[in-house]
Amino acid sequence: MTTEELEALREQISSVDEEMLALIGRRMEIAREIGRTKRKDNVGIRDSSREELVVRSAAERAADVGIDQTTAAAITEVLIDAAVKVQNEDPEQPLSGMKALVVGAGRMGAWTARFLSNRGAAVSVYDPRAELKGYANLSSPDETARDADFVVIASPLGTAVADTQMIMSSEPTGVVFDLCSVKTHMKDVLRDGVQRGVKVTSVHPMFGAGVATPAGRNVLVCSCGCDEADMAARSLFDSAGANVRAVSIEGHDDLIALVLGAPHLCALLFGQVISNSSQHLETLVEVGGPSFSRMAALASGISNESRRVYHDIQRLNPQSSSILDSMAVALESLRGASLEVDPAAFAKIMDDQKEYFGGR
Repeated sequence: MTTEELEALREQISSVDEEMLALIGRRMEIAREIGRTKRKDNVGIRDSSREELVVRSAAERAADVGIDQTTAAAITEVLIDAAVKVQNEDPEQPLSGMKALVVGAGRMGAWTARFLSNRGAAVSVYDPRAELKGYANLSSPDETARDADFVVIASPLGTAVADTQMIMSSEPTGVVFDLCSVKTHMKDVLRDGVQRGVKVTSVHPMFGAGVATPAGRNVLVCSCGCDEADMAARSLFDSAGANVRAVSIEGHDDLIALVLGAPHLCALLFGQVISNSSQHLETLVEVGGPSFSRMAALASGISNESRRVYHDIQRLNPQSSSILDSMAVALESLRGASLEVDPAAFAKIMDDQKEYFGGR
């Protein structure tokens, strides 16, 4: 083995080490959030039966990933001890003494209720369509909306405008913000609230309800003209370790069409091509490499999300039509370049993308 070959393998080890550390960091953040939830619900930190199950499960799966059972069990026990340690930390309660109203009992509503209550807020929920277990569910939001420090509109995109109008009519004194992933249909009602003296801003967490905390994730704050509300929303997510970005509410949907809408469409297109083929998924998984695995994971994940939410993200974004047109043009260009004997056109597509992405 040459020195170059050895160094190349060591670089792979270093890369894997970085990935493992990042995953361990995510595990610790999830464990920390579990600790907050346990404290809030007065549940004991340690659960010996659960810990034994996790260790046993790791040992049973060890052979499948080329690790002996003893090593797998030892690593898992170290991770459990580290998780217990962070769960025993006295968590910060930046919202202690505050009241919050979450409008919407869906997945993001549930996420928001947990996020706020785990940080000390007394959370109430209003949703005429459903209830959220573990919280005070209101038959009317008016009085609570007036007195709450935060009112969060976590309603479906199609009902968010009407729900926001209802909250504005309650004359809230605290900060009001929505979590909509499309803003064009929300702009007028939000800006009208500011004109009426309500502390209004608009927020877009760039993650779904399956994420434990905003730590390390992007959160967009779109100003509607109230600096106080903008700062309050920024502080709320800043304190949880999020990467808060200021985005104009006018330009929000242009960006989202590219960073959210386009990836969704590409994944759905890939999923359609694969599922409409004559091959069984098991066969493709058995022979597939990293590229297939990544795309299949994305397409599979999206297929398990809310049909209504994902359709609304496309339907309500005025830029969706132009994105689809651009995809059609790009697909036709790629078709021609892929089937041409001369590789120049295909190479140019790859070179142009390499230049744009800068090696990312």
